[in-house]
Amino acid sequence: MIKMPGLIDVHVHFREPGAIHKEDWLTGSSAALAGGVTMVLAMPNTSPPGTSAEAIDQTLNAAREKSVCDYGIYAGASLGNYALLVEQADRVAGLKMYLDQTYGDLRLDHLESWMGHFEHWPASKPIAVHAEKQTMAAVIAFSGIYDRKVHICHISRREEILMIRKAKESGILITCEVAPHHLF
Repeated sequence: MIKMPGLIDVHVHFREPGAIHKEDWLTGSSAALAGGVTMVLAMPNTSPPGTSAEAIDQTLNAAREKSVCDYGIYAGASLGNYALLVEQADRVAGLKMYLDQTYGDLRLDHLESWMGHFEHWPASKPIAVHAEKQTMAAVIAFSGIYDRKVHICHISRREEILMIRKAKESGILITCEVAPHHLF
């Protein structure tokens, strides 16, 4: 027998509540365990989206009842919820900001809302962003300005990797992930 530590998947889409025909906590966490993943962090693009205390409650209740592995969830940033989310920070793994094309009404188009989230979200918790090209460059600038840890989700372009490398060399607190299927 070979013993290895379990993997952590920091970016899963368990669509519960709202779209369990795509994935729910039982099927998603079972699949994770089958692949050696012992902890998952779920994105907030559910229905309703994880942008309020009530929606976060729904997601956490579903996870508590059905998940067969360890879990955490992200809170979802929306146009004016930055003050409300601060109260939820201890219950979630981090904040997810959708800054480019996405499903539903989670996309943040206004820099003022970005500023609100960067100013108010606790520095001890990460900010994960869906950002591409110019939007990614802007969020890297925000990370530097606010001296905040930012995790850029599902990088898929060479120029994005080069920009992230340059930002890291400059001391900006950036991490990223690559989903292999996004590269093809």
